[in-house]
Amino acid sequence: MELKTQAVYVAVLLACTLIASSEAITCYMCNSARKSGCSDPFKSDGIDNCTGTVCAKTRGKTVTNRYCLDPTSPENKCTENTESGAITIFCTCKSDRCNSAKTIIPSAWLLAVVGVLSMSAAIRN
Repeated sequence: MELKTQAVYVAVLLACTLIASSEAITCYMCNSARKSGCSDPFKSDGIDNCTGTVCAKTRGKTVTNRYCLDPTSPENKCTENTESGAITIFCTCKSDRCNSAKTIIPSAWLLAVVGVLSMSAAIRN
């Protein structure tokens, strides 16, 4: 396959990923104080769903929450906050049911890295 053709395929794949990331996605919605399967390790049986542009997960010392958000600038990221000695981890992600994971992996970034590596490998050949 010609180098230009490979580059076009990778560009189309990345564009589709970016377009899909702005559409509505399905996320898990629960609170571990009310549903034991909501904590880690996560069990999806009987867990409700919601729709948004981003899935979110908040994990504190004793409670885990999973829910949907519609922020103005959605991101794949985790932040850690400490308040009164208690650590809370807040994560957001942009793919269907991605808030089921113990650690959220940014799938769009992973795909972009694979695309860039594929292009550089094609250029070298």
